[in-house]
Amino acid sequence: MDSRDNLENDMERTPRPYIGVMFECCGVYQRVYRRPDQLEYRGRCPRCLRLVNVRVDPSSGSNERIFRAR
Repeated sequence: MDSRDNLENDMERTPRPYIGVMFECCGVYQRVYRRPDQLEYRGRCPRCLRLVNVRVDPSSGSNERIFRAR
């Protein structure tokens, strides 16, 4: 087993961070996930595919986990 296998196994066991987004365009809720190496959540409305980006500010972020996309 090489180091790449170890990294892939660690990534499988670690839950991916996510936020909840209520897409008001279509009235649907969707979890939006963040890759561990990125500082933003990127997702799309499951019905109309509208894009949403939510940046993470490590110095003064929000404690909220659910957001509205208007």
